[in-house]
Amino acid sequence: MKRADGVEDVCLGRAVRSYYLRYFPVGFLALLVLGIGGGILLFGTTAADWANYLSVGLLLSTLGAFVGGLIYNAKKVAPAVRLNTLDVLFRLAESERKNITAQITGKAPLEREHLPVVRAAGVQRLKGLATQLIIMPAYPLMFASQTLNWAGRDEMFVWIGVVASGVGIIGIALLFRDFRRTARFLEATAKG
Repeated sequence: MKRADGVEDVCLGRAVRSYYLRYFPVGFLALLVLGIGGGILLFGTTAADWANYLSVGLLLSTLGAFVGGLIYNAKKVAPAVRLNTLDVLFRLAESERKNITAQITGKAPLEREHLPVVRAAGVQRLKGLATQLIIMPAYPLMFASQTLNWAGRDEMFVWIGVVASGVGIIGIALLFRDFRRTARFLEATAKG
């Protein structure tokens, strides 16, 4: 209970929404165009090299998504939540941690007497999910860039890259689902 005191979500949902609706699309498109232009300068202007141009653009977008995501996480996501220095669940047994996670996700009934601890754990979980959501788009972009590099050379690696990009996109969708589920839990229990 002592570690749960003061743990609060200030505006984490707004920070993640802003990243995905403003910063990521604008940064992605700008770096993609810049990378394609750089690819044309590097590889010449033959139409057969379109995959190389797009690959360079996606590679630059990958770098931008990763570095920009880290900066955004430090400047916007981290201040959007008030956390204590230690994990709320640090001293709990594994079964107690699982029970709290099940309460947050709605798979177990809520124990009202432990609500402050469960809410604090929910805020910590939300912060972790937000950080993952901000960094995660770099991975499918990286795999897509590599897939374009292999296009026309080795079909097996192309399929591996397509599957890896798809798995990354599915991973982002699952993170969004968990983020929304945790945010809904925090909204539903806000009044105690």
